[in-house]
Amino acid sequence: MTGLTLFLWLIISICNKLTDIFILRKQESGLTWCQIAILIAVALWILGFLLVFDIQKDSSYFLVFGIIGTVLSWVFQDTLKGVVAFLHVRLNHLLSIDDWIQVPKYNVDGEVKRITLTTVTILNWDTTTSSIPTSVLHADHFINFQKMAEGKTYGRLLTRNFILDTSRFRPISAEEAERLKNMDELKHILPAEEIHEGVLNAHLFRTYLFHWLMNDPVVSQNPRLMVSWKEQKDSGMPLQVFAHLLKTGFSTFEWEQSRITEHIVESLEWFGLRLYQSPSSYDLSTCIDHLKEATNRKENIA
Repeated sequence: MTGLTLFLWLIISICNKLTDIFILRKQESGLTWCQIAILIAVALWILGFLLVFDIQKDSSYFLVFGIIGTVLSWVFQDTLKGVVAFLHVRLNHLLSIDDWIQVPKYNVDGEVKRITLTTVTILNWDTTTSSIPTSVLHADHFINFQKMAEGKTYGRLLTRNFILDTSRFRPISAEEAERLKNMDELKHILPAEEIHEGVLNAHLFRTYLFHWLMNDPVVSQNPRLMVSWKEQKDSGMPLQVFAHLLKTGFSTFEWEQSRITEHIVESLEWFGLRLYQSPSSYDLSTCIDHLKEATNRKENIA
């Protein structure tokens, strides 16, 4: 028993020393492995105590140890769950220090800065700090963006739905077809054979947008690039853009997706289309003013 106690003391001393080294090197995973080693050493010490003193099930000592074990299990249940979660995450290479993760349930979005048996500390993009239980990484859903941020995937997904006013959908005239063919913005993007009298302006816009995205150096054509109509709604027809952007950084991605959105809004007018927007109080007041003006003109004529 003395040997087991000395073994436990040796493990704790070594782990405490290694903890100082790991903290200086900012390798928090090493600190956590040391904590696991201490738990294993304590478990072995308890097992050795039972074997050395030959404590049987019918012994009163066994009952005492059973009660103590139950209480300890309840007190350290979060730690035990954390051990399971830590082993699951580390052995499956799901998380490392400085990884960019999202935990939707806890509204967490940022870089992992510390991992222990009980908590994971994240520095959010809004410069706040969040701490969540380590067990969450095993029991709940979380997203790791690190491989995507390092350029090891096809890029960062961009999905946008633009609801178009279907009252503006119509076949284009011969004059409109000629105008579109002569537009500098369309000459090298939209195939000329696509532009002809009678073609639906919504079809031309969707085709143009697809070819424009294909020619954008920031947009990846893998694994897929789609511009498609979705199910009709009372408010209009949604046009969905589904693409991956090669610039995956937090600020650069937001900049590029804003640039793409602005171009889509700008190019709608070229094809005689517009986005749907519910009437605001300003729209209603303007409409009332126009009605009053028309009524006054009618009364003056009469």
